[in-house]
Amino acid sequence: MATSNCDNAINYKSTDSQKECCAVIAMREAVETLAAREKISYEEALLRFTSSRAYEALFDFDTEIWKEGSDYLLSLYDYCTSKKTA
Repeated sequence: MATSNCDNAINYKSTDSQKECCAVIAMREAVETLAAREKISYEEALLRFTSSRAYEALFDFDTEIWKEGSDYLLSLYDYCTSKKTA
């Protein structure tokens, strides 16, 4: 029995390298937005983000956060940082 393209897409497993690439793209976009929102340098925003639990979760590929977009990631960052200060 032949498999369809849809079956192949459903059963596709991403490599760690692909997951990392997606995570980095989402992180860069989220950090750019954070920098603009907070009126800080990209470098400062990157430092803040990489010091957060959102960063840890992003690169824990079992969480599958790498599949989400930068808006979700920034929301997760905001949630994590608000919990730290609350």
